[in-house]
Formats: sequence, structure tokens, C-alpha cells
Amino acid sequence: MNMQLQLGLKSDPVEYRYSYEWLFRLMEQEQISHLQLGTFFEIYQLPDAWFTDLRRKAADHGVSITSVFTAHRELGGFFRDDGPGFEAVARKSFERLIDVSGLLGARSVGSNPGAVLRDRMGTKSQGSETYLRNFRDLQRRAGDLGIDWLTIEPMSCLAEPPTLPEEMDAYMKAVLPGGPGVARAGYCLDISHGYANAKKEVICEPMALLRAALAHTCEIHLKNTGALFDSTFGFGPEERVKGIIDVTAVRNLLLAESDRIPVDPMIGYLEIGGPKLGRDYSDGDLERNLRESLAYLKDNWLGGQAVAAPLTAKPVEFKTVPKVWIEPSIMCADAGHLADEVRRFEDLGVHALHFDIMDAHFVPNMPLGLGMIEQIRPLTSLPFDAHLMVDDPAFFIPLLAKIGVDYVSVHVETMPHADRVLAMIRDHGMKAGLAFSPGTPLDSLDYLAPRLDFVLIMTVNPGFAGQKLVPTALKKIADCRARLDALGADIPIQVDGNVSFENIPAMVAAGGDWLIAGTSSLFSQQASRRDNMARALKAVDEGLAQRKMVSSRVA
Repeated sequence: MNMQLQLGLKSDPVEYRYSYEWLFRLMEQEQISHLQLGTFFEIYQLPDAWFTDLRRKAADHGVSITSVFTAHRELGGFFRDDGPGFEAVARKSFERLIDVSGLLGARSVGSNPGAVLRDRMGTKSQGSETYLRNFRDLQRRAGDLGIDWLTIEPMSCLAEPPTLPEEMDAYMKAVLPGGPGVARAGYCLDISHGYANAKKEVICEPMALLRAALAHTCEIHLKNTGALFDSTFGFGPEERVKGIIDVTAVRNLLLAESDRIPVDPMIGYLEIGGPKLGRDYSDGDLERNLRESLAYLKDNWLGGQAVAAPLTAKPVEFKTVPKVWIEPSIMCADAGHLADEVRRFEDLGVHALHFDIMDAHFVPNMPLGLGMIEQIRPLTSLPFDAHLMVDDPAFFIPLLAKIGVDYVSVHVETMPHADRVLAMIRDHGMKAGLAFSPGTPLDSLDYLAPRLDFVLIMTVNPGFAGQKLVPTALKKIADCRARLDALGADIPIQVDGNVSFENIPAMVAAGGDWLIAGTSSLFSQQASRRDNMARALKAVDEGLAQRKMVSSRVA
């Protein structure tokens, strides 16, 4: 009774209809962490880089690709005897699917074994023998890649074994037991599969097949079906009227027999095809279709328990001192899905969100408007940090205060009356910062330090993301820290520009405290946001260690 049930989603319904990013966003909003990637025709030919990129995109939305499973019957060549080459093609494709699963970090990969041609049913025994001989070899290949399970799906037709309990038992007796370097064999059990014979007589109900397979079941396909198992669909209100599957009964059986089941937790993947593909009147219904089914499964599969975090997700460990903060530059975020981005940043524990406001005069760019910032403000309690790269900063200050911005930095180069503008920021209840472009001396700090809550050092020329560090950047951070110390100003230094994994240690060692992270760190396309954050924090720790060594030598 202590086994945990978790909920996932198979990707089949988005095939040739929506992007995987669309699906990841929906899963993130529904708090569904586990994806079973269904196969598609190009999957066996795409380069490795496509899969590592897909894994990163999934992780950015808190999704783990925990399983890979065929969506068609494309690995069925082991059962074909109508010409040479089928077995070799099936073997080669299966090997590639295992390799892809390793790239994705999946814990299981599998398929239904294949189909006997109905006019050649006498070849079924030979087909099963061929399949199982190859399967044993493939268990070793999967095990070498760190994949835990190589899975088989029992089907609802005698031409697609295993189907009945005795066949399922025979298949499991013919595979390798699993162990070091050998993936375990198990069933991906579909709760909608039962067996009805040619006379449309139900011989074995889905629950009976489930009971027979429990000892070897490592994952579940969750879908609904009709009385003869002749169609499959989801769990929306109308679908439940015509469907026969009682998900609560399935849940209760699994929990009651949990001591027989070889995995904990057990992930059930919603597996539906969705509405009719390729029709303008139906494709748009997929989102509603998925959300309705997921809502039902949260109540009846999970029993109302909290949706679990991804199996592979590891919380970012914040080992750095509170003084050093990472702030994502919203200019680098996915502008089409800022609400999702903000939720991810909250989960990562960032200090604030950094907004670059430009007027196309002081700098030749204008990526973010006040309206966008205003729309984001109700979505989060994170502090907002506005960097004004504008000719007339005083114009923006009351507008930013009205939105609810917490920190405002203004460029010394734009202000003939800097003292007045800095005082104005504080008068509006915000923290005031003074920004310096790379070529601007720090002399004004001598007279403006009492007005400041922080200093911003630009380590690239302001206006654009993706630039390289200017040669004097690190010296300027260190000079700023020395000057502030000499003035007795215990305020942080914010660093903005090419805050890369490689540059962070030196920036922190020089005296940087608030790091504005962009395309060379937090938004790097080489890894997920979570992995990027962990790497950035590790770089911060390296910088703090260097700073401590310098401080010790000075002392």
C-alpha cells in the first residue's frame, strides 16, 4: 500500500500537429513531470544533437523524458517471413531507438513486439523466437547505456503476441534476468487492452490481463476503450460515458498488490491519439482533450495526491553567501512565453528579474516596453530590477514606481543632474543604482555614493546581448570595489555583460555581487535552465573562494 503512483503523458497526439515545446508548456502548467516520447518516422534518422536539445528543452519546463515507446508497429520485422531483410532492419532500428533513449536520459524504452501476418499465422512461434533472441541482445545494449528497463507491450490480438496470460508468462521466462550491464525486461501494460475473439466474445478482461502481468509491469499506459477494446480514447466527460475503464479500480488493484510489482514509483502515462489529425475543426481541440483527461487522472489515478517532481530533477543547491545573486535578464527570455519563464525562475530561486529598458537613442535598441513589464508584475512576487538605458531617465521613474519596480539603475552618462534623479528614485520608494558604461570613469562615485543603494558596472557596451567582455572589465569591477570601500559605502556591485560561466569566477573575485545572467550562462542553449543555474552557482563559489584568498593575503 506504500507504492507511489505518478502521472505522465505520452507524446503521440502532438505528432505532426504541435511542437514539443507546446507540449512541454502544457505539461508544466498541469504539473506533469514525466514524458514518454512516442516514436515518429524520422526518429531513427535524426542526429544525436536533436535529442540532446529536446532533452534540454524538456528540462527547461520541468519535464523529464523518462520513457521512450513506439507509437506505430515499425519494429515488427522480427515476425516477417515474406522476404529477406526485415529482421535486420528491425534490429537496426531498435538499436537506434535504444541509443536515442540513452541520449534522452530515459529509464525505459520499448515497443510491442510486432505482428504475424494474418494469412501466415503458422509462423507465430518462429516470429516470437526470432524476436526474443534479438531482445536478449538488446537488453545488453540498453544496460550498457544505463537504461533500467527494456519493455514490451502486451496487445489485444493473437497475431500480436504476447496477448493472453500464458503468453505473457512465456515471454518473461525467455528473457535475461537483468543485472549489471543488462536492462531488466518488463511490461508496459496498457489498461485498455483485453482480448475478444473472432466471434466478438470477450475472453479476457483488461483487469484480468493486468493481474496476470503485475509481477513484470514497470510502467502503465492509461487510456479508455469500448466494450470490445476496438477503439481507444481519453477520459473527458463525453469519453467516460462510452468507455469501460475504471481507473480507480486499476489504482486500487496496484496499491493492494504493490508487493508483487517490481517498481516504485509506478508511472502511468496518458496515451491517447487526440482528436482527428489534420482538420481545422478538430486540431484545436487537443489542448482541451488533454487537460480534461489529465484532470480526471489526477483525481482517479493519483487519488488527489500531489503531482510528483521529475525523477531525474535535482534541486539546485544554493551554497553561495546571500550577497552574491543571480538575476536573469528578461531581454534574453522567450518573449512568447514569459509567464512560464517567470515560474521557472521562481523555482530556481533567483534574487530578482532584470529588465533592460532602452529608448533607441542612448543605445540603438528597444527590446522591452513598459507594457510588458506591467503585464508580468502580477505573475510573481520576485523583485523587479530596471536598468534604464535612456536619454531621459527621470521620465520613466514615476512610471516604474507605479508598476511596482523595486530597483532602478540610471546611467551617469545621461544625467546632467544625477543627484536629483537618484534622489527621485528613492523618493518613489525604490532602490537607486548608478550605471557606468565601459569607458566612463568612476569619479562621480565620490559625490553620489550617499544617494546609492548599488552600482552597476557594464562589462560590455550597453544595448545588445551576446557581446564579448571588454578588456578592462575586471579591472573596473575591482577599482569600483576599492573606491566604494575607501568611501565607506557598503553597497553591492551589479555586473552586466557577458556574465558567462567562464567569466563569473573572476567577476565575483573582483567584487561583483549581483550578476545579470544572459545568453552566455543562464540562457545558454547547451543545457537546461536548472543545469545552467547550478553551473553558474558553482562558478560563483569559485569566485568567492578566490575573493577570500585575496582578502586573506591583504589582511
